[in-house]
Amino acid sequence: MKSFAHSQNNGQHGGHWIYAAVFITLLTGCSGNSNNQPVAPPEPEPEPEPSGRLVGSAILFPEQRPTEGYLHIRAFDNDDVESIVHESSVNFDNVDEGIVFEVTLPVGNYGIALAVNNAVSVNWEDKSSFDLSRTYHCDLGAATAGCNPQGIEITENNDSLINLALYSETQNRDLFLQPNILNIAHGAGQGERPDFTLIAYEHLQALGPHIIFEADINGTADNIPIVMHDSTLDRKTDFNEINCPDKLPAPEDKHFTHNDCGRISELTFEDIESYDAGYHWTQDDGASFPYRDQGLSAVSLESLFKRFPDAHYVIELKPEENDGVGSFIQEDLNTGVEVARLINEYRMKDRVTVASFTDEIIKDFRLQDDDILTAFSEAEALPLMLAVFGGDDSYEIPAPAGEFLQIPENYSLNGLDLNLVNDSNVDFLLSAFDLRVHVWTVNDSEAMDRMLNVENLAGIMTDFPQRLMQKIDANTSSAE
Repeated sequence: MKSFAHSQNNGQHGGHWIYAAVFITLLTGCSGNSNNQPVAPPEPEPEPEPSGRLVGSAILFPEQRPTEGYLHIRAFDNDDVESIVHESSVNFDNVDEGIVFEVTLPVGNYGIALAVNNAVSVNWEDKSSFDLSRTYHCDLGAATAGCNPQGIEITENNDSLINLALYSETQNRDLFLQPNILNIAHGAGQGERPDFTLIAYEHLQALGPHIIFEADINGTADNIPIVMHDSTLDRKTDFNEINCPDKLPAPEDKHFTHNDCGRISELTFEDIESYDAGYHWTQDDGASFPYRDQGLSAVSLESLFKRFPDAHYVIELKPEENDGVGSFIQEDLNTGVEVARLINEYRMKDRVTVASFTDEIIKDFRLQDDDILTAFSEAEALPLMLAVFGGDDSYEIPAPAGEFLQIPENYSLNGLDLNLVNDSNVDFLLSAFDLRVHVWTVNDSEAMDRMLNVENLAGIMTDFPQRLMQKIDANTSSAE
């Protein structure tokens, strides 16, 4: 990362320091020590024990939220479960906004137990005395400190009652607009886990609170926003093998994409859930499929909001024909309406950025709620980038517009190979147009190093968020 050194010349003020030293000496000589005995220096103050701030937030779902009672918090040493280091309770006194609580603990490894009870205190030994409980394991001393939950969603009678997320530091709810390079997990980190599956998102949460979740959205026949890149099920699931074996790819075709079998817009979410979402995922070019028959299924956007309410999301609205920019149909606009509704219902407006390469889709989405951050479509980005290359800061962006550009490092236009993401372009976009750049898709180590050194770059999309996280941590450590 780039750094700047600053020095100051104090030589011209040297005389002042001499006079000050003499004055201090005189004052010391006039102290009450008449015997001129040396005065012992005061004992140094002990350094405060390192501590971590455990911040929790509870999202209460309207249909099941409690109207009274307490959330009880207990922290214990992971190495000694009998050692209770903290215990407190928070009243359900503002259920419309949820609960936010904060606990300060010394650096260490903890188990965090949570329970809901109508009494001021809870008998932790008697599990029948409270309705709900989960245990989180937290390391407040790790570089990516946070809490890894054994169970995230707390339920009662199979109904979502409360969803809790814990982190060891407060997240800025305007994270997308801060001058930090965001680690955006493209495909939910599809190089490390099967794309857009629950196990992939749990992996991202375990990496720490600074990983941005990506969620590509298609609409089902019953208008449920499903998290999936393709408009069909054939590349990702076992739909082909079950329903259209005549359209299977040749055995030697290890890079099979899709053959238009199992169109999402023609299937209900319940139908889609029944197919194996880890069926085709491989890290060794088809030699093995480690997540096949492991019970993985497609997830809905709503289920992600419920399960990971404290995450930040980059949401991309896919068109029906999404093998390129593609065309759009009315159902795509309906999906955008439903996405906007879910964002508002789960109070995620300050935790999402919404994008679509298709111009009509993103423009219609902005009409649903102009307070949600959005990215430029391809049609919006092309003339803007031409203005950037021409140094034209007088270019007027048509309103309403987004706040972000999602672009590749390099782009071919009319036979020209253009380098889009560099210091000059990114700085110009920010200074002239107040626009931030997310670059996609950065996977190899050298490209990561290049992008991490681009001044004012806002985000890096990668299939390998853990690899990028390690590079960011290494850069941060070397800069300190």
